[in-house]
Amino acid sequence: MNTLFSRTGLGEVVDLEGGSVLLSGHLDTIRSNGVRPVRIPTAAWQKFPPHGENLRAVTMQASGVRIAFDTASTWVSLRVRCTRFQVEDFMGARNHFVAEIGECEVGRIDSPVNAVLKVNLAGDRAQLLGAGEPADILFDALPPGLKTVVVWLPQGMIIDLIGIHGDSSISASAPSDRPVWLHHGSSISHCVETPLPTGVWPVIAAKEAGLEVINLGFGGQCMLDPFVADAIASAPADVISLKVGVNMVGARSFDQRTFAPALHGFIDRIRVGHPDTPIVLTSSILWPGSEDTPGPSDVEFLPAGALRCFTAGAKEDVLKGALTMQESRRHVAHVAGMRAASGEKIHYLEGLSLFGPQDTKRFSMPDSLHPDAELYAEIGQRFAHAVFGDGGLVPRSTLG
Repeated sequence: MNTLFSRTGLGEVVDLEGGSVLLSGHLDTIRSNGVRPVRIPTAAWQKFPPHGENLRAVTMQASGVRIAFDTASTWVSLRVRCTRFQVEDFMGARNHFVAEIGECEVGRIDSPVNAVLKVNLAGDRAQLLGAGEPADILFDALPPGLKTVVVWLPQGMIIDLIGIHGDSSISASAPSDRPVWLHHGSSISHCVETPLPTGVWPVIAAKEAGLEVINLGFGGQCMLDPFVADAIASAPADVISLKVGVNMVGARSFDQRTFAPALHGFIDRIRVGHPDTPIVLTSSILWPGSEDTPGPSDVEFLPAGALRCFTAGAKEDVLKGALTMQESRRHVAHVAGMRAASGEKIHYLEGLSLFGPQDTKRFSMPDSLHPDAELYAEIGQRFAHAVFGDGGLVPRSTLG
């Protein structure tokens, strides 16, 4: 199998120096200095805006991407090139590689930084800094005997896979036959704030429900772009979820007049490829302190290097049609309701049920916008129960 999906399951077999692996969770690859998984097909890049370097970078980051291989090795060395993302002077996340056998973690390694991709704040220039020499990620405590190993790639990094070696042969695992769940959302689905790629909430929810996940969570870039809808339409999916609102409010890219029609159009394009696939339309979680103020968003620098993200628009603009977080949820619910009333397989999940005012005393958001690792884990568990649990919106038992 050398495609992203076949009748036998999800994944693409890629040959590396020393062995082969099954690569999953991506929609395309770049093959110049290794194999780089990307989460939007490169053919769509020509449709990016002129100031689209931020978008290009986040779609190359490996959230939800993993490799699987079979081996009797007691150690495995994965040769990679890891590129860190930087916007102006703000250095992006540096996450871990995590190896698992079954549901058991057998190793976690800090990601090295072999290069830095620096993008200016406007997003119209990108510069690659550093030599980009590869590094070796060593998992040296694997149990003896033949086994399937899954390695989750760091979700905030750009990863080039180059080689894989061990003390026994290494070959690509057979693809899973579990149903495929494709999710699209913002930075709160990208989840670079949690150290572990297995702490990404769609990964947590997929594991809980027994699904194979494709996570199209793009930090700052969930904007109802037609090329994203087309990518979803062309991708394998037994169930689709869309978590929308926060980026449109923060960027002030839509208003009360344009948001719902654009969301309808986005779903219409997805339906070209998935006419009957269940869709779960989810509104945004709580943005404390910024619920009734329109965008654009801004950042305040606090003592000890802390940040506070907030919406900084004028409240009087709401009467002129500006979109707020509160209003965005009403629009998302309206779109889901209108389509469901016509018989479409679509469901609405209230984002405040994942994190809302009732949760602010229990959970923290260090920058007032993005969850920490504990809250991401809670969101993943709540989503899995509300959507895929018995009596959920799309019970796992209905997906085969």
